[in-house]
Amino acid sequence: MKALLVGLGIWGTLWYERLTEHKDVRLTGAVDADKQKWKDDTGVRFFDDAEKAMDILKPDFILNATPPVAHKKINDLAFDRNIPVLSEKPIAEEHEDVLHIVNRAADGQRLMIAENYRYVPQIRKIKNCLEDSKAGVIKEVNILFQQTHHIDNYHMTMKHPMLMDVGIHHLDMLRYFTGSDAKTVNAQFRIPAGSWYNGYSNAELRILMQNGVNATYSGSLDADVIDSSWYGTWTFICENDTLRFEPEDGNVNTGLDAVLDSFLDYLHNGTMPETHISDNYKTYQIAHAAICSFGAEKEITI
Repeated sequence: MKALLVGLGIWGTLWYERLTEHKDVRLTGAVDADKQKWKDDTGVRFFDDAEKAMDILKPDFILNATPPVAHKKINDLAFDRNIPVLSEKPIAEEHEDVLHIVNRAADGQRLMIAENYRYVPQIRKIKNCLEDSKAGVIKEVNILFQQTHHIDNYHMTMKHPMLMDVGIHHLDMLRYFTGSDAKTVNAQFRIPAGSWYNGYSNAELRILMQNGVNATYSGSLDADVIDSSWYGTWTFICENDTLRFEPEDGNVNTGLDAVLDSFLDYLHNGTMPETHISDNYKTYQIAHAAICSFGAEKEITI
């Protein structure tokens, strides 16, 4: 299938490699306004205008690896041409943009969100362990994420970099592990003294899932010490036992490849992917409820 990659930042560069190496994909073009990011690859055409690239190349699908603030614009260009989209998370940065994208997808446009954490092997193993364990029903989940993350890109201008760039992965994993959606959320955010982030780099959430599981989440992008992998440290208090998992950071390509395989299966066979927009919106709802909770200083029911 012919692919067009839009965005050649950190994640776009990773996707460039996955698309060029996949046996069932032919990367015909890539788009980025910064021509210094263009690659010396005679097999790929480079553009600084996404609309022009879509009209000339007529790809079978778009991979949207632009910053979240641009997701709506790029997705709309693809949807207007009936081109399926595999988009990086989150769905979008602004709530109004998220609702717009969700509504367009509901009208028949094909869209999957690349929420890759749940697809990596070590996360799949934890899910299997929880299902096969004699620990019994999960009663409570405690999630700790602490990283010292220095990066010079759009993260610096995001209002909620912890929640919307990294925490969104962990919220999706929470839904995946518990097999439930969230019911209520109570949240606090802060920017500690000395932080290099302009937005809220720390998040504390209390979440009640619809199946009765209580979850706490503590995340930091500017911790004094690195005390977890990017997947976080997970403690499951169950009916008969307590289980603790510290998944190690592995090869990110395994998750991306699994996401891409799932998306291609969706396009070829109609198999609904786990992180189809209709499902991933439920992950986004937790994040949005957290932001609303912080603003209203009260618990929010989803």
